Amino acid sequence: MNYKVVIFIFFVFGFISALRAQTGDIYNRFRLGQSYEQAGDYQKARSIYEDIYRQQPDNPQFFEALNRIYVQLKEYDASIGIIEHRLKAVPQDINLLGMLGATYYLKGNEPKAYEIWDDALKAFPDKPMVYRVIANYAIERRAFDKAVEILQKAKDQSNDSFSFSLDIANIYAMLMKYKEAAEELAMILAKDPTQLSLVQSRLSAYINKPDAQQQTIQIMEQWAKKNDNVNFYLLLGWLYMEGDNYQKAYDTYLKIDEMTKSTGSELYNFAERALKDGHFEEASGAYKKIFTSYPNSPFSPGAKIGYAKTLESAADKRNNIEALNWKPYSSGKAENTNDYLDVIKAYEDLIKQYDGLEIANEATFRIGIIKLDRLNDSKGAEEALKKVVDYSRISPFTVPAFSKLAEISIIRGDLARALDYLDNTLENPRVSSSDKNLVSFMKAKIQFWNGNFSGANELLETVETNFNENYTNDAIELSLLINTTKSDSLSLSQFAEADLMAFQKKFAAAADIYSKLSKNENLLTIRDLSALRYAEMILALNDLPNTVNLLTEISNQSEKNIYADKAVLLLAEVYQFGLKDAAKAIDSYEKLLAKFPNSLYLDEARENINELKNNPSNNL
Repeated sequence: MNYKVVIFIFFVFGFISALRAQTGDIYNRFRLGQSYEQAGDYQKARSIYEDIYRQQPDNPQFFEALNRIYVQLKEYDASIGIIEHRLKAVPQDINLLGMLGATYYLKGNEPKAYEIWDDALKAFPDKPMVYRVIANYAIERRAFDKAVEILQKAKDQSNDSFSFSLDIANIYAMLMKYKEAAEELAMILAKDPTQLSLVQSRLSAYINKPDAQQQTIQIMEQWAKKNDNVNFYLLLGWLYMEGDNYQKAYDTYLKIDEMTKSTGSELYNFAERALKDGHFEEASGAYKKIFTSYPNSPFSPGAKIGYAKTLESAADKRNNIEALNWKPYSSGKAENTNDYLDVIKAYEDLIKQYDGLEIANEATFRIGIIKLDRLNDSKGAEEALKKVVDYSRISPFTVPAFSKLAEISIIRGDLARALDYLDNTLENPRVSSSDKNLVSFMKAKIQFWNGNFSGANELLETVETNFNENYTNDAIELSLLINTTKSDSLSLSQFAEADLMAFQKKFAAAADIYSKLSKNENLLTIRDLSALRYAEMILALNDLPNTVNLLTEISNQSEKNIYADKAVLLLAEVYQFGLKDAAKAIDSYEKLLAKFPNSLYLDEARENINELKNNPSNNL
């Protein structure tokens, strides 16, 4: 090979290696500068960035880093200098022009900033993207009015007014100018009715902020009157519901139904939400309108059973059933059982009308639940629930019906039959993993009540820990009790007897056993839990003063009683829901937060504190 060629090759490789080494070194220094910047040491970062920028002034990364540091250090003239230097090479670079205006704005020279941005727009009057880039620089510097002005020009000149209106609406919402934001969104909906979901989505981001609902509704009402567009009424119906004005929402959905001739589809959707949100009068009115005005509508059967459900929910409300749910144990029986006679009659009419169909099966199931949980009529409940399980193995009501039949058998003391019903639940093709866990827990309880403590423990080990399930804490509690007390089978058997009595709603008899166990100083876990259960039995018997005394005594034991945190939570709930003493309830919840930082009940305590403090009727 020619020696000159060899020398040339060595020279090239040497040059490339040196260049790579130099490039590697400069990027290592760049990364070091970034580290200083991230650590907040802007002066050291500035020194490094200036050095590498001098070496490679055309490198966009180095330029942006140095400009960013100048802005951080408020060295605006230096920032302006390097931007203008770069603009000499690319005078129409829209990002550089936006950046230059942003620096002048930060410097306090707003007229100059606006002049630069306006000149940039004049240079590209027909390019919508240029307007958006400059508007983004204005938004970054919180020059919101200027950003709106720029976007408004773009909207006026562009065929794509839709996206610019969205941007303008977002800025107005951020500035709490809700009327102006609503105007922009209304214009979008007027031009393109298919954008209802998008408009509603944008509104949902801020509609619950102070004054937003009132101002938005005012604008949308005006647009609905001057536009023959059903989407404005759909939007208004949703806004009224968000504002908890269900009467106006109902009237609006009646108009929607009239406009669309849809045989009640939108009315049905409204009724379902109204029922869920506890507005029974409006829900029942909507359901009734559907099955009376559109008897042949596909929504008519659902409306009929929905109407019966509103009667049931209204009866629950009159009997204050929901207020009893906070109690660990309660009879559940309605004070005025006559309230449910009309409800049962409504369900029975559905059974006659739709005999052999799933809607009749659902009505039968509801009758069974009412008779069991509201009327304490276990015989009538059993008759209804047996019809449900005989109807179809794949009905969505079969699994819960088997569970309720097992519950009835336990109440009657027939634990063997209860096990059979639970096994039937497991064999059902519709059984869910949650259902399986509950069945395992209930079977463990039955084994526990039968004195088979090892068998109960084995079943509890199969219950998956899922803290979204109501029984998870109970499963953990029972497992702990068995494992810490299995050597004292006599005391454990006594506790199991009381536990079964509590399930059977024999609260006074259970209280006697729990009271004795709680006074036995030779016991540990079982004594502590019995003290808590004794208080729960007294609460189930509605003796609130004694409940407060018992729970206060337990809660003051702190480390001495492993259930003290649960006692504090229940004490707070007694004050909140039973005695309606918001101040004492908050004190108790705050005691739980302060004294038991590792408690499982902290989130519940915080939620209840917020609810109490945000309720104006409490006058705290």
